[in-house]
Amino acid sequence: MRITNVEKKELSDIFKGLKLNIFDFEATGEYEQFKIKFKYDYFSFNIVKQKPSVYLIEYFSVDNKNPVSGSMSWNDLIKNFQSWSQKLVSELNSSTGWESFENTNFFDIEFEELNGEFTVTEKLETKQNIIQLKAKIKLLNLAPDKLEIIEHKLDILSSKVDELNKFDWKSLFVGTIASLIMALVIPPEAAGIIWNYVKNSFSNLKTIS
Repeated sequence: MRITNVEKKELSDIFKGLKLNIFDFEATGEYEQFKIKFKYDYFSFNIVKQKPSVYLIEYFSVDNKNPVSGSMSWNDLIKNFQSWSQKLVSELNSSTGWESFENTNFFDIEFEELNGEFTVTEKLETKQNIIQLKAKIKLLNLAPDKLEIIEHKLDILSSKVDELNKFDWKSLFVGTIASLIMALVIPPEAAGIIWNYVKNSFSNLKTIS
């Protein structure tokens, strides 16, 4: 048994029609097996051709970490793949509401203070708090590649404390965290926890309280 190139093309056409970025997915398998997996999370769709016109599928959807499986015809497989793909589109294009904060009160200081420079003590405390934030984020069990990107960005933010005033650093900090959550498709629960970590890690500083 073999899954044909024509059949694989039909699957890729669904992705293209929904404007999913194929480069965000891995396609693997030979002959009777074909698997499509989202690179940054558990979402995947696996196909095994059991006999002519009979296919076994197993997939993990965005709303369920338990696999869905069954044997079916190619037409029914396509319906399941279409539904799986549409859920992916909705998930990847939806915001969680945790990506940003209202600018007012997040730093909880007067504009005159915010526009000033960091003191030597504030620089040291801010860098230490970034170290603490990195340690807390490690507890979320994110994928190693995502964790590496987050830690690299936090290291950059730490170095920028020496270069920027409080206002510019605050803008860069909040924007970076929000962009990481969106770009890495952090699940809503983990995203909310990260924002809480941010506020808790910087609670001892006047710049973020």
